[in-house]
Amino acid sequence: MTRPRTWLPTPGASLPQRFRLKTRYILLQAGLLGVALTASAADAQRTAEQTAIQNPPPPTATTTQQADETLSVSGNVAMGAEYNSNLSVTELESSSGQSDMAGTVDANANVSWQPNERLAAEGGYSYSASRYQDIDTYDLDLHLLFADLSYDFTALTLGTNYYFADADLGSDSFLALNQYSLYAGKLFGEQWYLRGALNFTDKDFDTFNGRDADNEGYSVELYRFFNDGRTSVSGGYTYEEEDTRDLAFLYAADTLRLRLNHRFSVASRDARFQLGYRFQDREYDYITPSIGVPRDDSLQVVDARLEMDVAKNLAVIGRVEHGNHESRLPSADFNDNRMSLALRLSF
Repeated sequence: MTRPRTWLPTPGASLPQRFRLKTRYILLQAGLLGVALTASAADAQRTAEQTAIQNPPPPTATTTQQADETLSVSGNVAMGAEYNSNLSVTELESSSGQSDMAGTVDANANVSWQPNERLAAEGGYSYSASRYQDIDTYDLDLHLLFADLSYDFTALTLGTNYYFADADLGSDSFLALNQYSLYAGKLFGEQWYLRGALNFTDKDFDTFNGRDADNEGYSVELYRFFNDGRTSVSGGYTYEEEDTRDLAFLYAADTLRLRLNHRFSVASRDARFQLGYRFQDREYDYITPSIGVPRDDSLQVVDARLEMDVAKNLAVIGRVEHGNHESRLPSADFNDNRMSLALRLSF
């Protein structure tokens, strides 16, 4: 998915002032991409860290807003292609063992309102779609609406946000998701940022009703900035419990994340590089009937992304990802590789 703004400060800007604005964008990124993973299941993970807001991905936007703007509108449209070595539906623990190419479309529009230095509000809509060349049962349509409200109390920033996602898989209704979060963040000097959140998610599957779930958890992220804000590293931890209608799918999960972000110039044009790693361990308390024992799943994902401006408001984006899924359940035990290339127009 594409993003409305870049979180990295522009040269010469004050990091604390600009970062207060970009903090909300980090949260938006988390929600947008996390919901993309949960709702797409088939292939919406094609843009950086996935899982719900508990797993924030790196900010990757292109339209920089000025700190003194009260009301601003931004958005972008991207078109590209993606190769997937093993089509899978993550939420259903189902891999096909088949590869395919897909055409992709991503679009979003966002409105930001900051009536003063402390109060900020955001809202927006995004749409993602993929159309596979041979296996259309994995085609995806994902609609997402979000709203975010935060207030800077000097000591820390407090906020809340809401996301609604509706996903169709293979032209059929698949999943509706509602997600609520309460968060707090604190900037230490100009180099460290700490953020914590409480997360509440409701999943409503159209056909697979046994997987209807309430998910509750918390997350903590720490960011370290270098090079006048053009380079950062971050790490995070998430704990979540998913309570499902069918006890066989009930689980608790621990997730660790690491990410490097770097912004640089190539031939006087901006470029952004990102490298990430995610590890998740899931423990299931109840027996899975098909294997006769409780599942114990683990997931490792490594991804890299390069974005380069080729003209004003126009960028080319390349991304590669490798995922290793391990499980006692055969259908959830697989590896996959993804490669994508897209052209994005921002406004």
